[in-house]
Amino acid sequence: MKVIFYGGKQSGLISLLTLIALGHEVVSVIPVDETVRLVAVNLGLNIGKTKNINSNNFVNHLEKLDADLFVCCHGKQIIGPRILDKYKAINLHPCLYKYKGAKPVDRLLSDKNKKASVAAHWMTEKVDEGKIIVENFKKVKGETVIEIYNELYIFYAKTLIDALNKIRINPKKKVVIKNEPKK
Repeated sequence: MKVIFYGGKQSGLISLLTLIALGHEVVSVIPVDETVRLVAVNLGLNIGKTKNINSNNFVNHLEKLDADLFVCCHGKQIIGPRILDKYKAINLHPCLYKYKGAKPVDRLLSDKNKKASVAAHWMTEKVDEGKIIVENFKKVKGETVIEIYNELYIFYAKTLIDALNKIRINPKKKVVIKNEPKK
């Protein structure tokens, strides 16, 4: 499958490396941070550079890539309708079952909640409102954001693998899934 990847932090790096390890062709990496950018450069991947992922020039560039799927993990910008109209897009998000939006692990900790997860969901114009493809749960022991993420990193890989196993490409190069999201 040809994939555009947008993301950062360690969980984004794990997700990018998972895509590559599974044999998917990453046609562009849009790095959020230096960690993802440096790994992508060292792997010889095409780097998408922009300050605004939804700018007309950048979206025109993305539309030419002929990708099958857009994958986001810890992206910082909201993906606009032009990208979502062109590509099926999934997002990886921790603790989506209860904590949509920014800083979900911080909120998990402030609630003294020990039920953490990593979900893959379809991206829609409403942030974190798309249909969940898969969500894997874990009872966590950590008491800081870093400790919780250290427990969840393997779940980013597992959740991405599980989601990609549910997604397939039909002969017309459209991404399909059993309960495909409605536009």
